[in-house]
This record gives sequence, C-alpha cells and structure tokens, in this order.
Amino acid sequence: MKKEDQVLLLLKEGGSGFVSGEEISKTLKVSRAAVWKEVESLRALGYEIDAHPRQGYRLEQVPDKLFADEISHKLGTKVLGQHIISYEEINSTNDAIFRLGEQGVKEGVCVFAEHQKKGRGRLGRDWNSPKGKNILVSILLRPPMTPSEASRLTLVAAVSVVKTVQKITGIQAGIKWPNDVLFKNKKLCGILTEMNAEADRVNFVVLGIGLNVNSKTSELPEGSTSLKEMAGKEVSRIKTAQELLKQLESDYTDLKKGRFESLAEDWERYSVTSGRRVTATLTGRKIHGQATGIDRDGALWIRTDQGLQEKVTAGDIQYLRG
Repeated sequence: MKKEDQVLLLLKEGGSGFVSGEEISKTLKVSRAAVWKEVESLRALGYEIDAHPRQGYRLEQVPDKLFADEISHKLGTKVLGQHIISYEEINSTNDAIFRLGEQGVKEGVCVFAEHQKKGRGRLGRDWNSPKGKNILVSILLRPPMTPSEASRLTLVAAVSVVKTVQKITGIQAGIKWPNDVLFKNKKLCGILTEMNAEADRVNFVVLGIGLNVNSKTSELPEGSTSLKEMAGKEVSRIKTAQELLKQLESDYTDLKKGRFESLAEDWERYSVTSGRRVTATLTGRKIHGQATGIDRDGALWIRTDQGLQEKVTAGDIQYLRG
C-alpha cells in the first residue's frame, strides 16, 4: 500500500475527528514532513483535508472519483471487487478485462474508468460517455456454464442494475431485452457481455456495464437519461458502484446455484418488452409480432403476426405502436 493510501486510511479511521501528524508519522514510521507531503498529494487528487497546527488533520470530503481504494473501502463482497483497477482514461474496459481473462486472472477483478476512448456497445456500436460523470466498469467472470447458457448473464446483470438503481434513487427503471435499462423510454444503462469459450464450456465472460449517473441530458446521446436526471440531484458514483458490485455478486451467486428461474421472474417483473408489439432485426430478416417473454436460456419469444412462435437469441428490438 502506498504511503498516501496509508495516510488516507488513517484519516478515514479518525472519522469526524482530527488525527495528529505525530500519530500518523509514528504509525507509518515517516517524518512529519513526509506526512505533509502525502496530505498534499491527496489534496491534489481532490480530497478535502483540514489541517490544524495543534490538532492535526481531518478528512472533510472525498472526491466522487472512481478510485479503486474508495470503491473497495468497506465494500463487503467476497468475490466481485476484491481486485479493482481504476483508470483515468483507457481505450476500453472490456478489452482490459479480456486480456486479464486470457492471462488466467481469477474471476471478480473489475476495471473502472473515468473515460473510454474506444468504448463500444452491442453490434459494434460506439458507447460515448462524458469524462468523470458516469460508471464505466468491466468485470471478469468464470461461470460454470456452457456457451448457450452465457446469455443469461446479460439478463441477470440488467436485473442487478435495476435493483441497484432502485436502492440508490428509490425509483424503478425497466429492462428492454436484451441489454438496455430504460427510464421513461430513455436509455439509462447498456450492458455488453463478451465471451471466451470452447465448444462445451465457458472459459470466461467479460461483463461490461455503462451506467449514466451524473450526466446532463445535453451531454448524452439522444434518447438517453441519467440517475441525476431521474432523481433531480447529484448521485454518489462511489456508493452506486459499491451497491452495483454487491447486488451483482448476490444475483450472480444465485445464478451459479441454479436459481435462474427466480432471476428470470425478476426480469419479467422489470421488463418493458414483454407484451409489447416489436420488430426484431435478425441476420438478413425482420420479424414483427408480440414479445411474450424469455425462456430458461434468456432468449426472447415472439408471437409473429402470422401466428408462429419465434425464438430470438440475438438481435435488435424496436417497439411498435398498437
């Protein structure tokens, strides 16, 4: 642990009181001048620290930046987030996690970024997000499942996001199959899962989540919204990230224990797709009909206008009137 991280931990343990410079220097076995230097380093990162000649130092405010130490502080998870890497800027958090997966890193490692230069969504689309406003995270998972079952992870992640949003804001969002979380028909969150697998088993899955937190509507792509717009106030990204990891771990554990049916019930409860007239754009064709729900593999079933039942495992969905 770096010295500035050790100083920060001591200040946090001090709560609302002052921690003397002498106490910090003795605990860390460094000079008082070295303590001052580390305090200045923390201030440069955005931490507000009060200094008093006789009383010492007191942590006044933590910056709402996705620092690994802030997210992991009192996180309480057992797997997800036990190893967190945070970047100010990166090409793609999904790419970073994919490389770690290929290197054999165990599941649960998370990569957060304040900004992505080459963020992407499904079907090769760009994912654009203003710097320092939202949550951009990718997580390495090694689920004991076959490739055909891996699509469940996207649906479970969407359920976890909706539950997290409700905990943070008290407002319920909805899920548009397969990977979007919406509020009042505006996109709040996108989920991108990428897989490394063999014919009969998944080696690892990269779960990428882009959740709009404190962006203004004017900063987002058309048809998007954020937690700030929903709640009418700024929302802590650190707290939201922590709640998201805790909820994901809970739901992911249920999935691994064979409780997908219960999670699918949650998905149906939050779904804004089931029961709607839709157009599904598949490879080389489109089908029109009514979405009737998902099956045990997470595929969407559509009763077509010709009266047939079609199973859609991948594709785009647009809503139709009527």
